[in-house]
Amino acid sequence: MPDIAFWNKCNSKCIMCTNMDSFVNQDSMALYGIKHQIKMFERHLIDGGTYLKNPQDNSFLSLTGGEPTLHPDFFKLIAYFRRRVPSTRIVLLSNARKFSNLTFVKKFIRVAKPPFEIACSLHGSRAAKHEAITQAKGSFNQALKGIENILKFSQGQRLEIRIVLIKQNIKDFENILRLFLRKFPDTAKYRIVVIHYEIEGMSLINHKKIALDLKESSKVVNKCFKLIKQFADFRLYHFPLCVLNSRLREYAWITLPMEDRIYIKECRKCSQKKKCLGLMRTYYEHFGGEEIHAL
Repeated sequence: MPDIAFWNKCNSKCIMCTNMDSFVNQDSMALYGIKHQIKMFERHLIDGGTYLKNPQDNSFLSLTGGEPTLHPDFFKLIAYFRRRVPSTRIVLLSNARKFSNLTFVKKFIRVAKPPFEIACSLHGSRAAKHEAITQAKGSFNQALKGIENILKFSQGQRLEIRIVLIKQNIKDFENILRLFLRKFPDTAKYRIVVIHYEIEGMSLINHKKIALDLKESSKVVNKCFKLIKQFADFRLYHFPLCVLNSRLREYAWITLPMEDRIYIKECRKCSQKKKCLGLMRTYYEHFGGEEIHAL
């Protein structure tokens, strides 16, 4: 199933967002209103050629944004997608802020029947750190409360918490993990995904401000192994195996299509190439690949 741009507005303005400001400024109802969304999906179910990203992947349906929970017909659309593909896993990408509202989260749980997954984000261990990235006052406490509510009221819906690593939060990474272990000690109830940021959209515009190379990010991640192993489900996205110590390589996932990644000369003699992401193509264009070595 494809990635569907569910709604183009957002109540945060993350400095590493992969969307452009022009996406937010598009005509919302004409391109993302309920009538258009249903028309697009019905066409997809017939010919499979409506959406650009992952149209042939039938393993799950991804609802992205903007912030999907802001859609004026959010619950109607969630109910529609659930009804049309009742056995397909649906993944909703959200900043979790709306889930801080009890009425909202309880209604969502009733409508979003499993298999359903909420993938939300937290980028700092305290408000000042998180909100320096989201540029939205109050977003830290709302996100934390939203995560708490999802875990409390879930009826089979799964929760994934994402941390996108950039210059502004890499030194806070250990504190973020400690925050999760302290506030949400039953780690079997959720998954942690750590993502080395992608260079596109506003992330590209702000690149000088947020730039973080793999040498620095992997150094910090490698030091946190004792914390990482305390989580029941922990994943690393966009990390080549060779920058991780041997104990952490089992946590690395390949989540990008081949056209978005590259294997440089050093990779050709690596025994782990088939299990490895290589480098994100855009990363290589900006940083090169001096960190890469054959295993």
